[in-house]
Parts: sequence; C-alpha cells; structure tokens
Amino acid sequence: MENKITAIVLAGGKSQRMGTDKGMLDLNGKTFIQHICDALQPIVDSNILIVSANKEYDALGFSRVEDIIENKGPVGGLYTALMESKTKVNLVLSIDVPLVSTELLEWLIKNHDETYMITQTKSGDKINPLIGVYDRSMRIVFGEHMAGNQLKLRQVIEDVKHQTIEVPELWNHQLQNINTPEEYQNLSK
Repeated sequence: MENKITAIVLAGGKSQRMGTDKGMLDLNGKTFIQHICDALQPIVDSNILIVSANKEYDALGFSRVEDIIENKGPVGGLYTALMESKTKVNLVLSIDVPLVSTELLEWLIKNHDETYMITQTKSGDKINPLIGVYDRSMRIVFGEHMAGNQLKLRQVIEDVKHQTIEVPELWNHQLQNINTPEEYQNLSK
C-alpha cells in the first residue's frame, strides 16, 4: 500500500488559540506530530509530507514543505502538499488530532471510493475535512480557489464530488481537535 498513498500532515497553522506550535506539544512523552506519524507509518512507511515552516519537524526525517503561497489556510496547505505529492491517493490529517490510530486510518482508506475527489469523516453532526482522503487532482481546484481568494475549505469540498463517511463510534474520541490550552489540559488528564 505504501507506494500508492502519500500521508499529508498539515502543521502550518498559526496556532493562535493554543499560543504555541501544536505539533510540538507533549502527549504521554511524545509530541503530537510523533503520535500522528507513528499512526501513519504502518500505512505509508516514510512517505509522509509535513506542510510547515517549522524546521524542528525536519528532525523526524520525513519530507517537509512550506506553503507555496503563504497565509491561505488549509486550502493553501493542501494545494502545496498536492503539488508535491506523487500519488493519486493522499491521506490528509491536521496536526491537532494526535489521538488518531492506524486502525482508524486504514478503515478510512478502505472506505474511500476513488470515484470521489475527497472523502471526509464525520462523527455525529461534526464533519472533519482534515481527517480525509484527497485525490491529487484536487491541487487544480485548490489553485483556482486560491486565485479567487475563496479560502473556505468546506466551500471547496461542496464544489467537487465528495463523500462523507461516519466513523464507527469506538473511534469517535480519536477525532478530537486539540486547539486550545483548555482542550490540551483535558487531553493530558
């Protein structure tokens, strides 16, 4: 499987609510980024692409790229990553989901229908576009949206053929986004 899939970790956000780079936060002795990469490696081996300007991520030994066009949010990060990717199928995660497991990610790939441009996950009424699978051809769509300064990821997704799949209840806790000091404190307990 590993040569057919690129794992993309979006770690380029400003982390304004957290006040520090979320990927470097500690959870049980490992950073968020390390937890995420550990979950990805059984699926993609070392074909992990981190989108971030933070050079500290280089210590992990995976590829890192900086946004081609800065300050364009997830749309810009995805555009950059998909321009760099060499595979049709791309497993995308944001840096703020350190609880994801290999099992959840394998399930996501297995349930991705390649006739869709994007497969995003859902838990209850919360949709998670940054725990998903993106076709490499989406780079063109993201480029067009950035050119028009249309930077809302959900709007881009609405404009293409996509599927939304419900995550089994036993994995719902893995979809937690850790964005604030309070959420981080609750996670650490």
